[in-house]
Amino acid sequence: MIPLRHDGPLDRLEWDGQAPVIWRRADPGRGKRAPLVEALLSRLAGGPVRLARSAAGQPQVAAPQGWYIGLAGRGEACLIAAARQPIAVDREIIDSAPPLWDMLTPAEACALRDATDPSRQWLRRWTIKEAYAKLIGDPRHIAAETIETRLIEDRQATAHRHGERDAHCWTRDDGGAIETVASWA
Repeated sequence: MIPLRHDGPLDRLEWDGQAPVIWRRADPGRGKRAPLVEALLSRLAGGPVRLARSAAGQPQVAAPQGWYIGLAGRGEACLIAAARQPIAVDREIIDSAPPLWDMLTPAEACALRDATDPSRQWLRRWTIKEAYAKLIGDPRHIAAETIETRLIEDRQATAHRHGERDAHCWTRDDGGAIETVASWA
């Protein structure tokens, strides 16, 4: 299911009751995002919310049951995802740093060599890998080069890692940052 991206105030959110919601907000900083997560989830779930942390330290929904969240922040903005299925997000600021070739699979490196803007395309793949690693579990323990990304079009992609489920990914390039949402295929 294609996620609904919302960049405005919550009172202007028009939600169909089904689609995952990705809310972009000014980032209050790490450790200060919980009230935003609670506000979004309370709006979608229609009641009080209680958050907890997984064994790996990732935020998760303790109540109401059946809800999942994802968080990412870079620069002045953060992404807050809420859905009824596992979901993860990543956001990276666009810069002119050269691609980190050792974090790519051979097929990705080949595709990147032919790209008109390799730095930007590398960053797009990086956000896909990060969101997918968050979806699997603890991203700090998953080597980026073990995740294979496949770009389908400007905004859609897939991610796969041997022994894991495939994920659908949606990316957005806003000119200053690349944002990716990942959920199970």
